[in-house]
This record gives sequence, structure tokens and C-alpha cells, in this order.
Amino acid sequence: MRPVTVRGHLTPRLVAFLAAVLIASVVLAAASPTPALAHQRPSPGASPGTISIGLRSAPPTPSNDPRAHRYIVDHLSAGASTTRRLEVGNHTDSPQRIEVYAGPATVQGGSFLPASPGESNALTRWIHLDRSVLNLLPGQSAMVTATITVPAGAPDAEQYAVIWASHTSAAPGGNAVGTGTGSSGSAGSGSLGSPGSSSSGSGAGETGLDQISRVGVRVYLSTGAGGAPDSGFEILDLRPVWAAVGVAAFLATVSNTGHRAVDVAGTLDLTDGPGGLATPPLASEPATIAPGETAEIRFPVSEAIPLPSGEWTATVDLASGTEKQTTAREFAVPPVGDVTASGGSPEATTAPVRPLGAGAALLGLAALLLLLWFLVGRRRRGEGSSG
Repeated sequence: MRPVTVRGHLTPRLVAFLAAVLIASVVLAAASPTPALAHQRPSPGASPGTISIGLRSAPPTPSNDPRAHRYIVDHLSAGASTTRRLEVGNHTDSPQRIEVYAGPATVQGGSFLPASPGESNALTRWIHLDRSVLNLLPGQSAMVTATITVPAGAPDAEQYAVIWASHTSAAPGGNAVGTGTGSSGSAGSGSLGSPGSSSSGSGAGETGLDQISRVGVRVYLSTGAGGAPDSGFEILDLRPVWAAVGVAAFLATVSNTGHRAVDVAGTLDLTDGPGGLATPPLASEPATIAPGETAEIRFPVSEAIPLPSGEWTATVDLASGTEKQTTAREFAVPPVGDVTASGGSPEATTAPVRPLGAGAALLGLAALLLLLWFLVGRRRRGEGSSG
């Protein structure tokens, strides 16, 4: 094979090669996923998980709700009180000044949402902590006693809060003051069974940002005469979410049928597939659902789990404490790229498709136009010289 050469104009072989390279670059750019903010690495100054807080005392009365051994889950009548002991630990390599305080929270849209520091509600005003500041050496821990006293005339309701442990780390040029302010208040995974951790820059320093980290223990408190309100939930629907390459996830629609918030999570099994295939259990994303509300529990399907086209059975098992629910549904996986064959509603057969990034599309278009301009210019110059 003779090498490709350029003499006065581009050869057809070279033109075809350049066009193929351009097409391939555009296709690859379209297939590449756009990085999600949730998967970006934290900034180098972030230090989540360096302190911990967790319950160290059992509920005062026997409870059949396993959550009561991890969170403060209780029911009190007006004028009654309860006490819990919590352990706060310093797992850093330096002494830390840790503040302990109660902050309000709400349950909305399937999420437990702590409020920003400095806010309060009725429940936080009922919580008394015997220690508000702890100065702990590396590896040291200390106990804090939390007493919740419900005043006379309190309404029949369920309220939510978080007992936080917070500390501030000074960035270069920053001023660590340990105020506990400026935190984002999001609920992630804290250590020692705590449900919340967050960190953010407080901006206390002129040339650097202080890093504020906090972890907390949730409080679910219902008030009213008599015993604790009933708790329960129901699975209303289970459906797959389709993408061009197959099943992207499963969604279980869950309704809270009781009078207390429920923390729902579980697994989904795919069985009876083509040739008797089955998959490992799929874990759900947890959800907290308020009384009378409905939320969707998502079961992501990893791209590493192949689902050949054909008939399958999806069985979901969900639990909140001792309350458990199970449901199953048969569905068909269509051939790759043919999601309309599933026969479901548009909502059940669509899923986000990664769009071509605007920058990649513009880059490909500019390169193509540049190539066309180059070809036309070389041809005109060639025709002029030959004439």
C-alpha cells in the first residue's frame, strides 16, 4: 500500500480519514456521560467524618422499632419527659472544640431535611443538653445527656429535630471559632449511626475559609395522650425506568398509611429471566416519608448487571423498623434500543438520556466547517494554477 501524500490538494483517501476522525470524536463526545456534581470529589480542605455522635442508651421502655436504638424515636404525653445519653468522639489527630446543640428538621418529598444552624422549632426548645461544648483530645470521647420535656398543652403532633456535634477547622488564613454556623445542614451519613453530616466554608478568615463539619442523631418525637400512634406503609406501584440500553432503575411508589414518619429501604430481586437467570439483590436509596405522603423508592440498576431481553419477575422487599411489605411484578425487557416494546406508559418507559455536551457539539461543528473551508480553498487554488 502506497503512503498517502498531499500534492497541491487533499487526496480522497486523506479526506475520508479526516472525516472519519471527526465523526468518531463527535460520537464519543455524545456517549461520554457528563460528570454529576454528586460524584465530584470534595475539596482538599473538607474533613467529614472526623468527629462522631451516637446513642449510648437504650429507649426507657421496650421498643419493637429497631430505629429507636439508633435514633431518638419516642412518644410522650404533655408534661412527660425522657432522657438519652449520647457519646461524642474526636477521631482527628489534633484537639477539637466540639459544640453540641439541637436543630430543627422537616420531612418532605421522601427526605429528612435538617434546617440551617441558628433556626429552632418547638421540639428544639424542649431539648436540654447538659453540655454544650466539649474540648476533646485526639481519640477522646465524652458523654452528653439529652433531656426532652414536653410542656403542658403541647399539641398532638409529630416533630423532628437533630442533635448535632459540630466543629470548625481553620483553613490557611482562616479563623476557626467553632460556632457551628455556616453549615449546609444536609443529611448524609454520619458516623456511629448518626444520619447527618455536612461541611461548608464559613468565610471567617480573610484569606481562607473555615471548614465546618457536623454529624447528628435524628429525633422523631410524637406527642399526645394515650399510646404511640400507629405506623405503617403500603407499596402502591413498582415499575421499571427505561433507557436506550435497557432498564436504568426500578421505582417503587410507597405511601405512608400511619401517623408517624417511616424510614423505608430494602432490596429488589430480579428472577425468572431468560433461561432462569437471576441477578444479585439491588439495594434501594433510603427515603423518609411523612404521614399521609407518598414517595418513590429508587433501585438503581448497575450497567455491570446485564438484563437480556425477555420476561422477568421483579420482587421488592421494603421495611421500616419491624413494618415490612413485599410486592412483585412481571415485566418484559425489550431488545436493546426498543424501549417502546415494553408497552408501558410514557412515564414508565422513558429515562434521562445523556445529551451531547454543548461544548463537544460546537467543537465538532467548528472542525467540520474548517475542513470544508480548507478543501474548497485548496481546490480553487489548484484550479487557478492549472488554468
